[in-house]
Amino acid sequence: MQVYRENGVLPTSQRFFAAPSPMARRVFFYVTRCGRYEYDEHFSFQDDCSVARLDSHRNFFLLYLKSGRMHFRLQDTAFTLQAGQLALVDCRAPHAFFTDGPAASLWLHFDGALAPALFAEILSLHDGRQNMDLPPESPVPAQMDAIIDAVASGSASEAVRSQQLYGILCGLLLPTQPSERAAGPVETATAYIQTHLAQPISVPQLAAAVNLSPSHFSRLFRSSTGLSPHAYIVQRRIDDAKHLLLTTDLTVKEIACRTGYRSEVNFIVSFTKKVGLSPSVFRTRQ
Repeated sequence: MQVYRENGVLPTSQRFFAAPSPMARRVFFYVTRCGRYEYDEHFSFQDDCSVARLDSHRNFFLLYLKSGRMHFRLQDTAFTLQAGQLALVDCRAPHAFFTDGPAASLWLHFDGALAPALFAEILSLHDGRQNMDLPPESPVPAQMDAIIDAVASGSASEAVRSQQLYGILCGLLLPTQPSERAAGPVETATAYIQTHLAQPISVPQLAAAVNLSPSHFSRLFRSSTGLSPHAYIVQRRIDDAKHLLLTTDLTVKEIACRTGYRSEVNFIVSFTKKVGLSPSVFRTRQ
């Protein structure tokens, strides 16, 4: 569908709409509007316009800039998006964006029951930044194109579109890092954790094992697993404890020792906090 009456949006642009079903609103990620826009220097979107008040706009916004520059003014930050970068914006909060010359983009407005939580997690893992670099081999532009085509043609079900959108968002949450992953620092660290669960394990110790600084290692580990090194260690200890509780006759104290806890009390407190049951109750209820 061609775009009319949007100042600064060229008539070669396309815009499509998708009204989500009640089921999609309850359980899926869904697109409400999307498009491929070409702009001139007169484009400017302000959140006090009539479009910004529509339900189809008051959600989350993903924009990939194919060419040119786009300037964003958000509630707590401002940035300039360059060609090849991605912006992720909460359009329920104050926002404005504009161009200063020719530009082109792919964009999606989306929502879903888990969209606010996923948005917050993505921003957390990007240190609060809402403009993101994409590597040249990133599949995101092609994935966005596929969703736009699916909305335009109606050729995909809401479930398929939800899967496509969720795939993009998960890729932003836990991006692969080919150059760093080739050396295997995260895999090396997780293997080290698994073989040393019964011993004290620190972040500096893990970082040294993979020849990285503690801060760099922690960022890389979290971007690859979604957990801090400490949280990962605790999770692995709890998982191993569950296995031992259900497959051996070891006492709770012995299991605490085998999974790296300094005392039975510390183990019971940690296990109960994570699982919602004490080790003894967990053993009898499974």
